[in-house]
Formats: sequence, structure tokens, C-alpha cells
Amino acid sequence: MTKPDDTQPLNIPTQTTAPQPAQALPKISNYKLIDILGEGGFGVVYLAQQTKPVKRRVALKVIKPGMDSKAVIARFEAERQALAMMNHPNVAKVFDAGTTEQGRPYFVMELVTGVPITEHCDLHKLNIVDRLSLFINVCEAVQHAHQKGIIHRDIKPSNILVEYRNNTSIIKVIDFGVAKAIEQKLSEKTIYTLQGQLIGTPAYMSPEQAEMSAQDIDTRSDIYSLGVVLYQLLTGVTPFDAKTLMQAGWEEIRRVIREQEPQKPSTKLSSIGDELVADSATIAHNRHTNPDTLTKHLRGDLDWITIKALEKDRTRRYATATEFADDLRRHLHHEPVLASPPSSGYRFKKFIRRNKGPVTAVSAVLVALTAGLAMTVHLYIKAEEARIEAETARAETIIERDNAQREAETAKQVQHFMIDLFKVSDPSEARGNTITAREIMDRGAERIGKELSDQPLIQATLFQTISSVYTSLGLYHISLPLAEQALRISRQVHGDEHPDVANNLHNLAEVLQKQGKYAEAEKLFRQALAMSRKLLGEEHADVFENLHNLAGVLNEQGKYAEGDKLRRQAITMGRKLLGDESPIVATSLSNLASDLYRQRKYA
Repeated sequence: MTKPDDTQPLNIPTQTTAPQPAQALPKISNYKLIDILGEGGFGVVYLAQQTKPVKRRVALKVIKPGMDSKAVIARFEAERQALAMMNHPNVAKVFDAGTTEQGRPYFVMELVTGVPITEHCDLHKLNIVDRLSLFINVCEAVQHAHQKGIIHRDIKPSNILVEYRNNTSIIKVIDFGVAKAIEQKLSEKTIYTLQGQLIGTPAYMSPEQAEMSAQDIDTRSDIYSLGVVLYQLLTGVTPFDAKTLMQAGWEEIRRVIREQEPQKPSTKLSSIGDELVADSATIAHNRHTNPDTLTKHLRGDLDWITIKALEKDRTRRYATATEFADDLRRHLHHEPVLASPPSSGYRFKKFIRRNKGPVTAVSAVLVALTAGLAMTVHLYIKAEEARIEAETARAETIIERDNAQREAETAKQVQHFMIDLFKVSDPSEARGNTITAREIMDRGAERIGKELSDQPLIQATLFQTISSVYTSLGLYHISLPLAEQALRISRQVHGDEHPDVANNLHNLAEVLQKQGKYAEAEKLFRQALAMSRKLLGEEHADVFENLHNLAGVLNEQGKYAEGDKLRRQAITMGRKLLGDESPIVATSLSNLASDLYRQRKYA
């Protein structure tokens, strides 16, 4: 065993007294306590010599004096029972358990003389391949625990030790002190997680652990923590700096963990500066390579494998530790991996094209988010209004002119509504107040429902617009009901078949796809495609977008034959509509290449 790191779980009291002198060591039958190896939140780990029935050196963990409350004893007994249920070469074994003469619970486990996995890898300057091989062993140990119904809930390098014996590295996962049973009762004493209590170590904690209740925890929480450990093995740092988190208040810790998106490992590595403990050159040296080579190695598969494990939405993470390990094996064997990058550029282009009327409103949102320049937004709106007026004047028929005028009026009202939301970002309006983009969107969503009930077309357009903004922020659980409302209102106004209804079907399908609900998304994409073809003809931008996205969701489900066919149809149509050198066509070709790569059609 090694001394735990300085980052303690927030719910565990910190021992402030000095280590016990030798003469004060607890008396335990059949064991001679030799020295203190380390201290956790509520337990002390001793190096001990077992005298009966066999002679061997062991690690013996005892609850600290003064820490034997019912809650602490219950959690200690849970750890003892959790370890006793497991039998895996990479999980520390439990040999014995009991109570001291003073009535303090203890248990005896195999002595692990290793060091934390990150320290071991840096000490031996292991390259990326060797680090991944070790990490795969960690995944297998965690999978064993999950199969036994145990969630670790505090996976971090100091709880993943590596022994180096006979030129072989042996992984041992330790410290199930905050483990949670998911299938059976671990202790006769109920273990309570108090409201507002954080269980785990902040730098490695999953977003669901950071919730106030933290009741709905499953094995995918450990997948997130494993993702943080992999991130650290690759880059030398955690996604969110541990020291900064520990200095922040609990609310800020929860906010960062739940809302702030981590940088890709390759991006993080390239941005590490001299102010950090380890700069990029040192990190690369410890991985037996140079900074440029390391960054290139991380870019691609390893970026996306790591980010998939760190998804805020756990439905988008790896479902099991085995699935995580298998994707790393595929990378090592130069096979296609499950994790893949989203085509954000194409989604952005598609969003603008689909929202022809409120495109100015979206632009206003983006400008205000990035610069807060109210005047720039104002001038952009004026220019867009002039463009709409010019298009109206060019309408060839009275019907077309009336439709264009209605579109212009709708766009104008949408623009004014959105800009009103951003008045607080105008220095002349803000008066020293600050407000986040999320707060602006929340305020807008609330106002849409209250103020525009008598203007359903504008209401539906704004619900769709703000839903798309929430989607771009990764807040799918908020985006989804807004997209559903937009579709419902659009159907009420236009009936079951209308281009706006098709657009709203498409928007809702995209949110479902982001959530990993591929079957539901496929159904809506098919409806949107059929409706667009019927109303707009075979060669239309909306048909192109529906073909492209339906192909993507089919391939996500492994339906490659139909997905590839639709993707090629979309590319042919895109070339005809947009030209061979269109960036959107280029993105479609790139996505087709990714699909073929996943099928091992390398040529």
C-alpha cells in the first residue's frame, strides 16, 4: 500500500492528529503491527506480520480512534464485504476480518507494495502503448467489481497501484471504502448518503455523483472516473485541475463537473504551459517520445475514446468497462473504434440552412455570446432585413410575395425577441450586471411560453431556435422538450404535412440522435425525409440534409448497407445543388469515409 494522495473525498473527515507512536498501536490477536503505511479518511492502514495460522506480511486496516460512529462503521463494513466478494488478480484480496480489543473493526488484505499507476508509468517512462495495456487491466478489474454488483465510486491513481516484480507490472485496485452495492445489501447497518454530500474525489467524480442527491448512481459513474485516469495517463494532468477544484466552493465544483466540457487530450497537451507542474516536453519525455509525436498519437482515436468515456450524458459513455477496454484494444490493433468525432461543422451549416427565417436571430445569439456587441447585432439585423425586403420585391407572383412578406415579418419579430434577451450584454443596459449564456436561454424559453401563446408561428420558430442553441451547448435534456413543443405547435398550425413540420421533425430527431436514442431518431428522420420529398421534390436542400442525417443514424446502429446507399445519394444530390467544391459536400465525403473505415473498407 502507499500513502493516499492529498485530494481527499469531501465527505470524509481529515485526521488532524499526528501518527500514533509505536507503543500505541492497537493489539490484534494473531497479528503484529509494525508501522503505519498510510491513512485514508476514516481508516489507518498498517504493515503487519500475521503469526497464525500462516506467517506472512499483510496490510491491516483499522478504523481510527474517535471515528467509530455508526455511519463510519457501516461504510467500513461495506468496504470489507465488498472486497470479500471479489476474486480477481487485479483486485486486492481480503484474508481476514474482526475487531480489536477496543472494539474497533479491522480487516486484513494482501500487502500491495506498489505505487500509483501514474507514478509507475512516469517512473518507468512507459510509452502510450504500454500505458494503454496497463489501463486495460484496470478496466478488467473494475468490470469484475461491477459483475459482483459493486460500484467503486472513488477510482483514481492512488487507488490503482502497480507492483513491479520480475520485470512485470501487476495492477491492484484498492480501497472500496465508498463503494456502493447495486444488487445486494453489503452491511447490516444502513449506509446513508446525506443530502448535499459529495461521495468521491472531485477531480475524478462523474457529473451524476456531483448532483445534490447523488442517489441515481450506476456503473457508468466508474466509467467516467476511468476516463479521467486515462486522460491523466495520456496528458499528465486531469481534465479539470484538482487544486483549482479543491479551492472552489461546492457549488462551483458541481458546476464545473456537470457543465464544463473537457478539452480533448491532444488539445490539452498542446495548451499546457510553464505554469503547470509538468510541461508538455516533460510529459512527452515521460512517455518516451517528443511533444509533436505525442500530440499526433493522441489526435484521433485516443481523443475520441477518452472523450466518450467523459461524456456528461452517461447514455453516451461506454456502457461497460469491458466495452471501454475493447475500444482501446481496437486502437492498439489498428482497427476501427466505436468512438468517433461528431461532424459539428455540418450540423452548424445544416442548422442555418434549416432556419431560413430566423437565421439572423441565430447569428445574433452567436455574436452576443462571443462578443456581446449589441451594435454589431443591430447592424446585422438591418442588413438582413434589407435582404429580405429585396427578396420580397423580386417575388414573381402575388402568392410568393405574400409568403415572403410573412416570412420577413416572422423573422423580424424573432430577431427583436432574441435581441431583447441580450440587452443585458449591452454596456448601456447592463449597469454592471453579468449574466451567462445559459441564463439568457433559460429566460428566453420561459418568456416564449408566456408571451407568445397568441402567435404560434413565432412561438414555434423560437422554440426550435432556442432548442438548437441548447443542443449546441450539450444540454440535450433541456433541448428535447423545446423541440417537442416546436413540433407540436407547428402541426397545430400547418397540419400533418408542411415544410415547417418536416424541419421540426428533423430538429427533434437530431436531439434524440445526440442522446444516443438512435431508433427513435431514425423513425423521425424517415418521416422528415418522406415529407420533404413529397412537398419539395427529389432535389432540394432539405431532402439532402435528411438523407445525410438518416444515413448517419443508420450507420450508428450498424445498418451500413442502407446507410452507405443513402450517404452516396446525398453526395450526388449535394454536388448537383451546391457544386463539387462545396464545403458541405466535402464534409459528406469525409463522413462517408469514416463510415467505410468503421467497416474496414480501407481502400
